Amino acid sequence: MELYNAVLQHQPNHPIAKKRLRKLQKELPQTPSIKEKMSSPPQDEIDALVNLYHSGQMIKAEQASRELLKPYPQALVAINVLGAALRGQGKLQEAVQAYDKAIQLNPDYAEAHSNLGVTLQELGRSKGAEASYRKAIALKPDYADAHSNLGVTLQELGKLEDALVQYKKSFELVRGKNPVDPQHKSFRLISKAKMKHDIEQFEYLAASGYESEKFQALVTVYKAVSSEINWPTNDGEIIPLTDKYQKLLMDTYNRSIHVLEAPELPGPTLSNTLDIEKITENYFKHDFGLTYFDNFLTPVALDSIRHFLLGSTIWFDFFHKGGYIGAYLRDGLACPLFFQIAEEMRTTFPKIFKNHPLKQLWAYKYDSRAYKNDSPLTGINAHADYAAVNVNFWVTPKAANLNSLSGGLVVYNTVAPLEWDSKTFNNDTEKILEHLEDNNNEKSVIPYNENRIVIFNSNLIHETDKFEFKEGYENRRINVTMLFGERGT
Repeated sequence: MELYNAVLQHQPNHPIAKKRLRKLQKELPQTPSIKEKMSSPPQDEIDALVNLYHSGQMIKAEQASRELLKPYPQALVAINVLGAALRGQGKLQEAVQAYDKAIQLNPDYAEAHSNLGVTLQELGRSKGAEASYRKAIALKPDYADAHSNLGVTLQELGKLEDALVQYKKSFELVRGKNPVDPQHKSFRLISKAKMKHDIEQFEYLAASGYESEKFQALVTVYKAVSSEINWPTNDGEIIPLTDKYQKLLMDTYNRSIHVLEAPELPGPTLSNTLDIEKITENYFKHDFGLTYFDNFLTPVALDSIRHFLLGSTIWFDFFHKGGYIGAYLRDGLACPLFFQIAEEMRTTFPKIFKNHPLKQLWAYKYDSRAYKNDSPLTGINAHADYAAVNVNFWVTPKAANLNSLSGGLVVYNTVAPLEWDSKTFNNDTEKILEHLEDNNNEKSVIPYNENRIVIFNSNLIHETDKFEFKEGYENRRINVTMLFGERGT
């Protein structure tokens, strides 16, 4: 800023200096003041602190933040990281105090408002969270995370139409024609499994009559790029996209280039053949809560969901060891039809779902080569999810499954200890397997079936069963997961 001011003193109409100074002035409210910058720690110390947090070392990140704040008590970055590290340890009230301090020092610090919103949301203070997110968005309108988190909060408050607006805004900011972060990691990375999926989807869209020329042209480009890349032997391994290939794929790769509508249906989405009392009874017969049944959705609802998931370019998350890819609320999965299904489940099975709101929703799509010839393209390892009730249902046609006795879900009769943090019960495979071994590994194996749903206590450890499906895009195994309520409630 000082540089551009100096330039303008000598050349008041210098176009570049004027433009860049205006940009800096706009950004200044979201960043520490000049005075604060002068009292901030050296950049290498800040980088080391941030790296501690991003590597999951929450205790060390907390300690390092507190040490930095002794000589630099107004260092906003350190206060912000302190709040995040405290939240990561479940010290939510202390995290609130940290974010409040950051906001007192700089009321225009959008990131602190947003992070405060996340913490208040975890404390169950949804209205306070909503206010914090709206403040962050007012300060920084293109703040994608704040928009998506506001969507989650509005969803919990039952304001579903407003939630959809926020999810759509976040989606446009991250995946639209002009994303706010063109260097987003999913634009810069790729795997052979991801490329194979995208080619298959474009072929499907072209064959289905959706802008056939456009998608056939994309098939040609993507196949040409795929043939030139020196792929690793593991099809699920993630590699960088070179500048050359990123330029070729830039306008389409991992972008929202074709998203179908999935509106509410005029009639019910759940089948009218369900035995509500029997299903509820079976759930509570299990030690911790588990049941499954077929013919979950009406034929119209099932077809609508399948159509939406096959035809929408919303499959952006491919950062999994097994090579499966995911779609999430903030990335285009949010739609009125899914919200309708969730609300009907809550009202149809009140004893199971209680007053638990829908907290999260995602869908995973798997490569048909999984488990063939020791393929690394496997399903999801043993884990638990942060929720009270977990719902899994499957939409791929039954004929695609080559083994009717497998391909579904394995649910262990073992819960993750409540003292475990989310990183442990969701990702620490070694510790989870040790815990299962100590608890005799008793399990329920639920085979795959089209339109089958599994409802269970989300704290139960579970994993994808081995599966083998037919090749072809429409035969890929797809499961939808809905999470309701808070863990342990």
